[in-house]
Amino acid sequence: MSLMRRNIIAWVLILPAILLWITGLGMVNTHPGNITVETTATADQGLGTEAPFSPTEIYTTTEELATEPETFENEEQSQQDRPSFYVTLGYVLCFTAVGILLCLTFLLWQKAPVAGPDGIMYIAAVTVFLKTMFPYIDVGSWIELALVWLVMASVRELWGWIRCKCSLSWCAVYRLARRVSKPQHILTVYMLACFLPCAMLVIPGIFGYEYLVGEMLLLVMASVLPICCVLQFGRDLAHFYQQLACFENDTPVQIRQGFFEKAETLLEQLRIRHKQAVQTAVTSERFKVELISNVSHDLRTPLTSILGYSELLEDQPLTHDGRQQLARLHQKAGYMHDLVEALFELTKVSSGAMQSKQEKINLIRLLEQTLGMYDEQITGKGLSVRRHYQEQSIPVITDGARMHQVFANLLENAIKYALTGTRIHFHVTVRTGWVVTRISNTASYEMDFEPEQIMERFARGDKARSTQGSGLGLAIAQTYTQSVGGTFRVNVDGDQFSAIVELPTENIERDL
Repeated sequence: MSLMRRNIIAWVLILPAILLWITGLGMVNTHPGNITVETTATADQGLGTEAPFSPTEIYTTTEELATEPETFENEEQSQQDRPSFYVTLGYVLCFTAVGILLCLTFLLWQKAPVAGPDGIMYIAAVTVFLKTMFPYIDVGSWIELALVWLVMASVRELWGWIRCKCSLSWCAVYRLARRVSKPQHILTVYMLACFLPCAMLVIPGIFGYEYLVGEMLLLVMASVLPICCVLQFGRDLAHFYQQLACFENDTPVQIRQGFFEKAETLLEQLRIRHKQAVQTAVTSERFKVELISNVSHDLRTPLTSILGYSELLEDQPLTHDGRQQLARLHQKAGYMHDLVEALFELTKVSSGAMQSKQEKINLIRLLEQTLGMYDEQITGKGLSVRRHYQEQSIPVITDGARMHQVFANLLENAIKYALTGTRIHFHVTVRTGWVVTRISNTASYEMDFEPEQIMERFARGDKARSTQGSGLGLAIAQTYTQSVGGTFRVNVDGDQFSAIVELPTENIERDL
């Protein structure tokens, strides 16, 4: 049976119980001698209003009364015995009403709150307050019937609350507070619920009215349940803070029924999804590392053989065209070999398989060594370098080998795509906590791409891919810089392309 149908049946059956109770109570309160008294009064009124009797009539009436005393006593006794049947029937009706109420209470007991225990007490408290402040209010019969119906429904609901172990979730204040979105509003609801019964106790005292002990106890109990709800809210809040700590430590979140049940459920779902996402990412990264490692290993052997045989063929007598084809073969094989090595190193660094070394180096000296290695290529391309160093010696603690590879890739990228006859600028500045190195050049083509796109693996600024390059230079620079605790980004401003490397200086300041 559904909860709504169960309640409708119970509320409908309360109506005949009310009628039986009121009818039976009226029969029980009927006085047996009322009919006789009214008859005598009528007779006296008749004697007083009619014309005076004649002596003969008075004598006859007196004689009749005197000669028939037994008959009058028998009629009076019969009138006294006759109402006892109605009294008995009244008791039967009252007990029947009580039986219906007990059946409704214990068999069709309330499974979910309607008014709640505190709601019942508030209704009773308001009724007592109005009766105290306005004692001469005449309550009609319909309102009396409604009050009797409310009492019977309240008994049924209180028994359901007891069967649910007096849970605070039945309280109307508790259910109202759960609909509020902000915690401070929840506390406002509780404070108002606690203050209302206290106001009902104070206001009649100001006007000189007094409560009975039972009425005062009812008003006090009406404020006890909201106070209990406030304490429960505090316990739920403390439990929620504990679950936040569990979420931070990646331990299961314990969901408890209360104000923060939905939040704790979402927190546990978020923890599970985060764990699954991390596991999926780790599995995917491990798969890529294994795939690239295996492919790199399988490609190294044939590429090494191709390079070896091409070197042997150089000593053999070949035609001019043959030597050109051999040189092209040797160049392509070398390019593939370098690509495989770069991809293999990039995969190992990004997966964390290779830990970075921490050593103290001079950043300016590292840049000059890198520029020296590419001096011939810079001159051959018709480019020149402009240095803008804030200091001539800037010590940093980082992985020197990786940072050399970063600056080498950036310089190769600048040489490859810079406009002939332009300049490559090296800016090195020291800021609070960071050493910023900016390498900028003027591009020889229109840069119609976003900075985030160009840093992806195998992405190239030359979309026609007419120039040589693997598209891994910037990806390697970003991965290597992040592996040593730095940041890497690029900036595009018209034809100006800039690569920015930031390295932390916390370790240096602590060392100095």
